[in-house]
Amino acid sequence: MASVAVMAAGGSIADKPAGFRFFNRHLTIKPYVSLSYSYDSNVDTDKSEEADSIFLVSPGVDFEWNGDRWSLAGGVFYNYRHFCKYSDELGSDGYGENLKFAWTTSEQNEKGWSLILAERYAFISQSDGLNSGSGRGIWRDRETVNFSGAIQRRFTERWHASLSGQYDWLDYKNSSEYYPLYGWSQYAVGLEGGYAATPWTDFLLSGGYSSYNRNESSRNDSDTQTWTLQGGIGTHATKNITYRVLMGASWLDCGGKSSADVGWTYSLSSKWRLRRQWQLSAVGRSYYQPSEYNIGSAIKVYSLSFGVSYLTLGDRLTLTGDVAMRMEDTVYAERAAYDYSEFIVSARLGATYTINRWMSVFANVLWEDNSCDEKDYYDYNRVRGTIGLRFHY
Repeated sequence: MASVAVMAAGGSIADKPAGFRFFNRHLTIKPYVSLSYSYDSNVDTDKSEEADSIFLVSPGVDFEWNGDRWSLAGGVFYNYRHFCKYSDELGSDGYGENLKFAWTTSEQNEKGWSLILAERYAFISQSDGLNSGSGRGIWRDRETVNFSGAIQRRFTERWHASLSGQYDWLDYKNSSEYYPLYGWSQYAVGLEGGYAATPWTDFLLSGGYSSYNRNESSRNDSDTQTWTLQGGIGTHATKNITYRVLMGASWLDCGGKSSADVGWTYSLSSKWRLRRQWQLSAVGRSYYQPSEYNIGSAIKVYSLSFGVSYLTLGDRLTLTGDVAMRMEDTVYAERAAYDYSEFIVSARLGATYTINRWMSVFANVLWEDNSCDEKDYYDYNRVRGTIGLRFHY
């Protein structure tokens, strides 16, 4: 699923949410409840373009626990959506939780070890979008599980290396009511080394391997494997700019067919605080995954997003804007009818105003367009507007 460049610039107003503090202020707990109304011009994200109004209630709680050289952060949430016209067909609950643990033996960029472990579970509603923060839902509820970890060794102030691993599981729901979609499970490992020539320039070399297996198929896809090799640059220790830009080659072995696809790949992440009020960001990457529509097919995803945020009115008002693009290119198909590509582009404008530490209001508007070069029944347009109220502490 696509990652999105939606920024939250930091503020300093005295009455912004602070949460409940415990254990000498090392543990902070922040509960919230959001209430919102949305109008969606295309709730199924397909050519039928059926419109509906949606009411959402979303309670949750986030927490952060900071120790001497470690931290533990996470949260739980619940979403209840009511569709005014299609609640029986589309209405569903959403819920999930996440945890992230970080530990280090030294100060930033000094010689030592660092460890990051994370996990996430979510039942995601079909009514999300490409830049909603939950990935792209193809008009289908879905359940996701993710485990990831990385350990880094800084040998000196300049030389460093890291080992990472990740497991993802995706399962689509209500397939009996619609055209079937196919989930999958995937694990990946990566190795990266770097040399920090200057605080602005960190030379990087990375390699990765992954393997996936389709969840809802009688076929044996367990031998579908991918490899990547990338090189690039990043920042090592800067205050207002961070970036990583890597490019290289990728290989796909689909069911023992080692020449299924060979091509280029990329990974991009960056943030730039122009001033205290302004922040820009960009995120993008390419990767392989099985087709969600067709058994026995593999696609390569190219994603890229840009965002901007601006703080004003005494840091009470945050204005955001982002543009996201995603292309799904079929790189292996058992049937010629499965060989097609899709292109999705979306844009969003949003605003959040903090009234006091207990309440804020928000609004956003989303435009999304999907086009397919061979299957015009996958083409659609979508406009979605949302207004809401958030209670927090």
